Amino acid sequence: RLAHYLSFFISSIGPLLWRAMKERPDHIIMVAPAIINAPAVWFAGKLSGAKTWVHVQDFEVGAGMATGLLNAGNFVGRLAIATEKALLSLFDQASTISPGMCIRMNTLRPGHRPTYELRNWANIDHIQYLTEPSPYRKEWNIDAPYVVLYSGNIAFKQGIEIVVDAAKQLKRRSDLQFVICGDGPYRAQLIDMVKDLGNVQVHPLQPVERLGQLLSLATIHLLPQKAAVADSVLPSKLTNMLASGRPIIVTAEAHTDLAAEIRGCGVAVHPGDVAAFSAAIEQLLDDPERRLEYSEASRRRAEDIWDRENILNRLFNFLTAKA
Repeated sequence: RLAHYLSFFISSIGPLLWRAMKERPDHIIMVAPAIINAPAVWFAGKLSGAKTWVHVQDFEVGAGMATGLLNAGNFVGRLAIATEKALLSLFDQASTISPGMCIRMNTLRPGHRPTYELRNWANIDHIQYLTEPSPYRKEWNIDAPYVVLYSGNIAFKQGIEIVVDAAKQLKRRSDLQFVICGDGPYRAQLIDMVKDLGNVQVHPLQPVERLGQLLSLATIHLLPQKAAVADSVLPSKLTNMLASGRPIIVTAEAHTDLAAEIRGCGVAVHPGDVAAFSAAIEQLLDDPERRLEYSEASRRRAEDIWDRENILNRLFNFLTAKA
């Protein structure tokens, strides 16, 4: 893996330095993951005189600790923490996607400029609030009146096993179909977990041009997340869920960014609490007025704070003021 990263670094640094020297930009912005590219961006900034900016979507080391891939108590874990801090501190400006992650970034870059909050936007025009049945109902032979949908990466940090446990608890409901749609390293294990559950369908990642149809399949969106990654990750899939105008059930503590983002648009339950997760699904299914209230609030939330043009206009104003 180290050889792979070194090869990628060497193959990318040449074109980056050439463009930086030729175009003389005001800013060079790097999106992480992967933070290993930081030295190349820093070097390009020094050669060209540009300000350097790192935008962090996920804190890789924090997520690694949360999922057990790294251990803060051993040498490798301590080295990873120190390296992350050192690389992030190379940049003139940092940004990330939520208030809590901004606080985390500030602790990793003491003495630097405050972190700028740059949200992941939703392209509101491409994700419509649809009321008619999704074409996926017919394609996937879904007859149940209600569909609870998880769509996204199937990996360890998601804590997706709670969806399977909820399906087991709610299999008595003939009016409910669980749909899990996505790919990732946990997918084969997930398929094995649900092989005897008739109320669960697993489908591969769908074309992006059909994202609106897929999201409109949901009566309720499910967004599980492990408690340990709450300060490291704000799932980007949340923006499109909100834009689709559907209620959302998340697994998150009340004080976290994720819980705050869906307040008034859905329900947050304690991570790992299968009984509460299952109860939240049932309560929303059996309360059409509250579902409608959350649905309308979700779409408004997307339009108010996740709109692409508003976010980019604020970023442009910030960049030009700092140029």
